[in-house]
Formats: sequence, structure tokens, C-alpha cells
Amino acid sequence: MRQLSASVAFVSLFFGSLMISPAKASSDLRTDIINVYFDPDFPLPEGQSLLDYYKSKRYVYVYREIIPVEVAGDTYFAMLGANGGYPDFYGGIQYFKDGRKAAIFSAWDVGADGSCSTCQPGTAAPENQVSVWAKGPRTSTKPFGYEGTGMNSMIYDFDWKIGQKVAMLASVEPAGSGSLISAAIKNGDAPWEFMTSFYVPTRYDMGMSGNYSFLEDFGSGDETLPRSYLVGPSYLEDEDAVGIHFTNVYVGAHNPRGTKIADKHKISVEGSWLRVRTGIPQQVDAKPEYRIQLAKPREIPEIAAGKSLLALAVAGKSTRFQERVKRLELEAKAREEAEANAKAEAAAKARLDAIQKSEAEARVSAKKTNTVSCLKGKKKVLAKDKCPAGYKRVKKSS
Repeated sequence: MRQLSASVAFVSLFFGSLMISPAKASSDLRTDIINVYFDPDFPLPEGQSLLDYYKSKRYVYVYREIIPVEVAGDTYFAMLGANGGYPDFYGGIQYFKDGRKAAIFSAWDVGADGSCSTCQPGTAAPENQVSVWAKGPRTSTKPFGYEGTGMNSMIYDFDWKIGQKVAMLASVEPAGSGSLISAAIKNGDAPWEFMTSFYVPTRYDMGMSGNYSFLEDFGSGDETLPRSYLVGPSYLEDEDAVGIHFTNVYVGAHNPRGTKIADKHKISVEGSWLRVRTGIPQQVDAKPEYRIQLAKPREIPEIAAGKSLLALAVAGKSTRFQERVKRLELEAKAREEAEANAKAEAAAKARLDAIQKSEAEARVSAKKTNTVSCLKGKKKVLAKDKCPAGYKRVKKSS
């Protein structure tokens, strides 16, 4: 069994309380909730945590595609989300019992307890509250509560189709001492649509994480109505447009009915897609946890238009480009200093080598110099190599 991280445990807590009070949770049945988490596809170096990994990569964007297959009652196909010290948000598409459809994107207040079902909207400390920086022309926003507190945004009448792909792109940007969490959504072949950009009064210097997805019914009383979707892998990209797919998947299943066993669901792999189905009869092979490897998609997703929408939305608030310029300047200065130090060290070494060479040559020269005995009359002197004028060299006796 996988040991859940603090962030994963936090996700499970508030997913179990979405849109339902504790009183209802004890009496009304709901389908199994399936949470899908995407991790790096490679073992992390020994001693490195996921947080350390994200800090080293500083991903700006996360992207995912889903295909809704079956829908019933009140259904939430959550496409992207993160929390527990990472950017605290989620987004996706919803279906309501009366047939309405919507796109949703929400962000939590700083330090919000997602399992708090009594926290009323707007009750977080003012310095911790999320605010709306920008929103699309069809987007409605308002504070939310009762599953923690934060800001919610919706595009009502977002007419997604069964069997048709829906894509979501989210970004995290620095904004001085705070951050911007933004999202755009794409419905089938329609153009990208900007949803919302939230200002959060805290910094997420680790960048964007791999993100989760989930399937749940947010109403009650529809336990036996099938719901299913295909969910693709995470695609993350940094500010240099270097991207990576996360196809290593952990799946956790639980039921909000407390002691009720989550065994009415089916998880299967279809190439680079994970098929998730719930609200079905009991499955003998159902488990509370799964570790699954998806096939890696052959192509990098085309997200340039979505990125452009998000960049336009955060203009004037994001400080990413200014910080990047400053960081590059500091890096250039550090390189220049390193190069200057290297040149100085090389020159000093060259001078030392020259001195050592000269001294070595002098020692060799001294060894090669001969001392001779010279005689003039009875006067005897020692000379180097040859005798002075008027002196004769005294030959050594054999």
C-alpha cells in the first residue's frame, strides 16, 4: 500500500465533503469517488522529495485531456487540481441533475482547511483571501465555502459532449509576494476559452505540480447510476517550453459514506488513457489503491493558443518575466565573475609555472657547471669552467 503524502491525504479529506453536509453524508448514498494522481515516470534520486523535484523544474503550465463517457445525477469530472502547499485549486466540467452543464475553476484561500464543512464564504482572514484578477466574458465568479473557503468561477451553459474531448490548461505565475493561478479550457474542436485568473496572496515557488484528476457525484442518492470518463496523462511545461508527460499513475478509491467499502468501480488502461467507471455493481477485483503505467503519448499537445490567452490575462500583474530577466542578469554576472576568477587563476598559475621553470633550469645549469683548479706560479685558485688569464689549469690526477 502506498504511503499517502500530506497533500494526497488533504485531497481525500475535502473530496469526501464536497457539496454535502455531514448530516447528509450519514443518510444519503453516493457513488465511489475515484482520485487519480500523476507522478514523475522515473524514480526520484535518493533523498529527493516531490517538492524538491518541482522546485528544481519550476513548471509553469499543466495540461490534461479527458473524454466524458457516461454521466448521471450530479457529476464532476475534475480535470486538474493541486493542494497541500502546492497551488491550491481545481477545475473541470460538471453535469447537474436538471441537465445543465458547466465548466468550473476554483482556488482556495491561503491555509484553507478543505475538510471544513461549516466554513462560510468570505470568512478567511482578509490577508489570506483569494481575489479575481481577470475573468473571461462568460465566466461568473463568487466566494465559496463549506469545503474550506476560496473563490469559485463557472462558465454555465458550457455545452461539452459525451464522447468528445475536453482539455484544460492551468498556469502558476509569480506576482510579487503573491501568485496568479489561471486556467483556459477547450471544448472539442472549439477555440481555447479563457476562464479565470486568481490572485493568491502567497508564493508558490515550487512552480506547478503534476496534478490530480477525479470523478465524483457531488449530489446524493444516485449511488447506482454509472459515471465514467477517459483521462489522459499530465503534460507539464516550463517557461522555456520544455515539456514532459507524467504517465505514472496512482489511483485511490473511497466512498464518502464513512465505513462503506469502495468496490463499485472499475479501473482499466487503454493505451495512454485511463478509463474510470463508478456507480456500477460490485466488482470482485476492485481495490482501494492502484499503481498504473499509461503509454506515453506520441505527440506533444498543441497548447500555444491556450498559453497566449493566459499570458494576455496575467499581463500587468505577473512578475515572471521581470524576475526571469533579473535572474538571467544575476546568472550572467555570476558567469562573468567566474570567468574573471578563472582567468586570474590561470594567469597566476602561469606566472608560478614560469618561476618554477626558471628555478628548475637554474638548478640544472648549476649541476652542469664544472669547477677547475688553476695555478700561476705558486698561487692556486678555483674557477668555474676555465682558468683566469695567466693561470694554467691543473689536471686532476687519475
